[in-house]
Amino acid sequence: MLRKTIGIILCLLFISFAAMQYNDPDPALWIAIYVVAGIICVLAAFGKLPLVVMAVACAACVVGAFIVWPEKYEGLEVGGGDIKNIEEARESLGLLLIGLVMFLYAILPGRIRNETPTMRAVQ
Repeated sequence: MLRKTIGIILCLLFISFAAMQYNDPDPALWIAIYVVAGIICVLAAFGKLPLVVMAVACAACVVGAFIVWPEKYEGLEVGGGDIKNIEEARESLGLLLIGLVMFLYAILPGRIRNETPTMRAVQ
């Protein structure tokens, strides 16, 4: 029950992050990323997502975070430096947060363990 509750809370959190992207320079991309993260959280929490999906999502987020990381880290607060560097730092940290959640769901018990739909039907 706790796993499901946490999954729903994380889904709502990521959906709220998606809602905050409306004024971003590239809103469609970041809204999609956060909505997909929310959906993955719910599916993982209810044990409906194979490990490979969580592993790919985790790896994609970590790689994306390194790609997006700013040339010069100037913090997260507007007014603390170049807005481009601040925005890239925020985006990188968002991807790392999603990657961490995917990693935790992948290693915690209660997920599908490399089953295919056929395997479940046979059991």
